[in-house]
Amino acid sequence: MRYALLTTGCVQKNASFVRLRELGRELGSLGVDVHFLLDDTPHNRSLAESLQPATLHIVSGATRTKRLLARRQMLEGIGLDAVHILNPLFLNTCSVAGLGIPVVCDWDELSSAREKRLARWPATLVVERIARRLASLNVVASRCLQQMFQSRFGIESLYLPYAAYLPDRPTGPNPFVRPTAVYLGNLVPDFDHDIVIDAWELLKRQGVALDLAIMGGGELLDSVRRDVAERDLTNVHIEGYMTGQPMWDRLRHAHVLLFPIRDNIGNRSRCPSKTFAYMQAGRPIIANHVGEVAEALGDLAEYVAATPEAFADAVARIADRQLPDVAYPLHLHTWSDRASRLLAALRNRGIVSQAVPACG
Repeated sequence: MRYALLTTGCVQKNASFVRLRELGRELGSLGVDVHFLLDDTPHNRSLAESLQPATLHIVSGATRTKRLLARRQMLEGIGLDAVHILNPLFLNTCSVAGLGIPVVCDWDELSSAREKRLARWPATLVVERIARRLASLNVVASRCLQQMFQSRFGIESLYLPYAAYLPDRPTGPNPFVRPTAVYLGNLVPDFDHDIVIDAWELLKRQGVALDLAIMGGGELLDSVRRDVAERDLTNVHIEGYMTGQPMWDRLRHAHVLLFPIRDNIGNRSRCPSKTFAYMQAGRPIIANHVGEVAEALGDLAEYVAATPEAFADAVARIADRQLPDVAYPLHLHTWSDRASRLLAALRNRGIVSQAVPACG
């Protein structure tokens, strides 16, 4: 079986690429001949070794149109049994449409629910509709999307949430001078970091001195830094984008991990990968009971309302306590399980031959 996973643009700060990377690695370990198609960027080129045993194909071209044509030509030349795209958008959907290759359309969110530009929203809806019909198999990362596809469109989909993805690392020295709560996530308009920043202003008024570290880049990074400075929140530290050992040490040494997520269709539809990073860190979590966050964490998190007041109250209650680690059920959330279930669905639906490697 020859299987391709396709993405567009640079994947360096694209958290969703974790999904393609881990599925590709595990499919390769099951004996599938895996191919990645990535656009020509310095970071993407550097991934060849880390994606082994898969084959990396670099898509070159001076314009989007030339890269689109190069992608299509490359897909036709590999001799694929199926091609996998994540979160159907205009470029990746156009790259696979009409080639006669079975398409796996993988949804880890609903882009139309996050689209903020009214002029682009109808086009996003059209692309999503085309992708649902184009797909030989629709894969969803949330129960919400699985139910929506069935009730609205009569489409059966494979439920395949994220899984634990951080590599095993030793825990380094504590990077914090004082006990510190941690929030991990990009600073973008429709994420909910504002709840914890507002909560820390309330805690300041209450005389609760627990520090807050925010790890994440994004378009609002500078404005959030200005906002924190203007409020004189000296115990809120905006640390920017982090990965690797520095990120892991902050997660492991967190007094508590914070996961604000408002209850709306966009948040119910997505499966935040950081849920599993938090679980791997093994520290207590204060969150909102929304979508895949609650699905993964079960009763092992403290759930509060999605308001600054509720987060401030929950943090104040534990600010002076030493909290033990939490044993999250990571054995239920492995990429080997996810890849095996994907391969089984491909075989059972006749998308690939029954002769491909059996699932473990």
